[in-house]
Amino acid sequence: MKSLRSSLYIGLALMGLLFVAQALVMYWGQRTIQSDVVAVADRNTIASSSLSELAVLSQQVRRYEKGYFVYVGNVERREAYIKEWTNTSNKMAALLASMRKNSDNAFTAEDQGKIGNWASAAEFYDSEMKRIFFAVNDRQARTSAAEATPPPAAKGAPIAIASGAAAAVPTPAAMFSSVEVNGMIGPGKDRLSSVLIKGVAEMYATKTKATLDLGDTVSASFNRVWLVVGVTVALGLLLAAYLAWLLPRNVAKPVADLTAAVDKLSKGDLEQSVGTTEVKEFVGLSAALERMRIAQRTLVLRMRATRGG
Repeated sequence: MKSLRSSLYIGLALMGLLFVAQALVMYWGQRTIQSDVVAVADRNTIASSSLSELAVLSQQVRRYEKGYFVYVGNVERREAYIKEWTNTSNKMAALLASMRKNSDNAFTAEDQGKIGNWASAAEFYDSEMKRIFFAVNDRQARTSAAEATPPPAAKGAPIAIASGAAAAVPTPAAMFSSVEVNGMIGPGKDRLSSVLIKGVAEMYATKTKATLDLGDTVSASFNRVWLVVGVTVALGLLLAAYLAWLLPRNVAKPVADLTAAVDKLSKGDLEQSVGTTEVKEFVGLSAALERMRIAQRTLVLRMRATRGG
């Protein structure tokens, strides 16, 4: 049996649930978007900072390398550049180790693979430069020793050299030229440039683009949230329209039926019973009218019987 009250309560409860759902969707969407955007922005900021520092260090280490090659024949300047190069190379190695550790989760698994390749390129470049340092220092030591030591006299030869001939003395190895040492670092610097320096520039550009694209990400996320809100609003309107159609219909028909029954009773039509209704709130009224009809009919029959007697 239908009940106007229960129908109204159910409808209002459903509308209330829709409003709650809208609020929850808006809250969830805001929190999710905020969390995602902040997380991505933080990761990209940390990653970009490390990449920027690594780019600077890689350029510095190449600059000290070139300065070393230019002044390879000047011991004092050469040692100064070795010190600068070593400090910068150590900083670059430490930064790469920190990036590979990824304690801030700033880099993806794919990024980690690239960083591993950068570290290998930097280690190869480092070993090549240290090999050159050793070779240059060794050549410097042998050249200095040869210059400081007079050529020994041939065994059994007189101290004085005959006027017509000069003793053959081995020529000491000359110090490396800038061109020679620059050629020696070729494989190391090529790998550093093509793998690390180029890779850092590409990843930095990717992270920067991802940060700039956050606006589009936020817009797309809000569009999804508004879509859900729009769906719940549409459902709410449909429910309201259904209630607006259902409640008057459930009231109008029983009222019309009861009005017709009362009209018949008022005109003396006591034979046709008052019909029942499926609406709970009108059941009592319908039953009361039916009892009144039966009572009036009984009274009329008695009066007729009395007159007839």
